[in-house]
Amino acid sequence: MWLGPLAASVNCCAIIDAILSGEDRPLPEVIPAPGLRLATTHSLVRDGMDAHVNATFIRTLGRLRDAGVVIDEIEIPEFLELAHINRKGGLVCAEAYAVHRDELAAREAEYDPRVASRILRGRNIDCADYIELHAERSRWQMAVEARLHGYDALLLPTVPIVAPTIAELEASDDAYFAANALILRNPTLINFLDGCALSLPCHAAGEAPVGLMVAGPAFSDERVLQTGRSIEAILAA
Repeated sequence: MWLGPLAASVNCCAIIDAILSGEDRPLPEVIPAPGLRLATTHSLVRDGMDAHVNATFIRTLGRLRDAGVVIDEIEIPEFLELAHINRKGGLVCAEAYAVHRDELAAREAEYDPRVASRILRGRNIDCADYIELHAERSRWQMAVEARLHGYDALLLPTVPIVAPTIAELEASDDAYFAANALILRNPTLINFLDGCALSLPCHAAGEAPVGLMVAGPAFSDERVLQTGRSIEAILAA
């Protein structure tokens, strides 16, 4: 599940994070650019990118590198495994079906058919599948965390395409599900990691919005916030 506030700045996100965690923490300090060591990857996260998001993402990495930030290109082959791990619908469908199965049986016609069809995939996930999913997730998380060890954060496009029009999504179920899968893909990777992330606007004024995801594994909230605050300052300059 994805939870997060929309806020005006990284400092605002840090304040909300401290409130939600019940901790009294100072606002994140800006780390000098040469003190940041970041990673990025081509593994899956840039597949299907449109020209505008691709150009904006590359330009943003260039701006950070020009400021002195170290950004390494790394391989994360585990990202390519996730579709197979979730081939039956994944934990989301299994747990959603457990919650909604009685209501669906009685009132399926009142559900959005696109949502209902996704929830109903959980009907075919049995107990053994569910236990195996959790085991696979633990293995996958440890492998990805090992690849990110030593980095302050992972950079990737939050969404690889600009927002589609309503008309494009209404054209057919195939168009809707294709766009939906592409838009959710990169956040799903960090969600499956049980990680945390910021999405920072990185487009120029007057351009279609593009988000730069600054992500880390579980319990790296403070580091992600500090890294995000530092990147925010560089991009503002």
